[in-house]
Amino acid sequence: MTIGENIRRIRKERGLTLKQLGEAVGVSEAYIRAYESGRRNPKQKALEALAAALCVNVEALTGADFDGVKAMHRLFQVFRQYSGELVEYTDKDGNEQVAVSFGSLMLMRSWFERYEKYQNEIEECEKIKDVTEKANALLRAEESFNLWMDIYPQSEPMLELLKAQKSHDQFMDHLGLNPKNPD
Repeated sequence: MTIGENIRRIRKERGLTLKQLGEAVGVSEAYIRAYESGRRNPKQKALEALAAALCVNVEALTGADFDGVKAMHRLFQVFRQYSGELVEYTDKDGNEQVAVSFGSLMLMRSWFERYEKYQNEIEECEKIKDVTEKANALLRAEESFNLWMDIYPQSEPMLELLKAQKSHDQFMDHLGLNPKNPD
């Protein structure tokens, strides 16, 4: 994903309009639209302001814009720095797979635990009979997992705050006191 696509995705996940994000960053709505469309690339200072306004690390906005070769080189860097090891295993379908273990990157445990939670959420979603309800539940599970990654390491306390905010917004929508904006 490009920087603009990430800004748009995260802005929408936060329920912010273009105007609201622009106000939080100190730029016009047109600037945010230009960033999201890729017509303009935010400079470092603007990236930092956008990340702060969206409650994410700058890396969540910039880090996903790379191809397979760049992805491998990033993995190589992490592999070297954190005592990487390649491990062969057979998956649940009997297919041979290769995984990477990072011996000295202790932070992987929190990611693994959150991933397990995500997988459990997916399993629960699969039990839902109504197709529309199932699709919405799957989207919510994916959004929650993406949010966790975007705001890491502040994920746990911030996630609860954002859930509370979303619940409040939905309640206000229900009362008709928080009109929806398509942006």
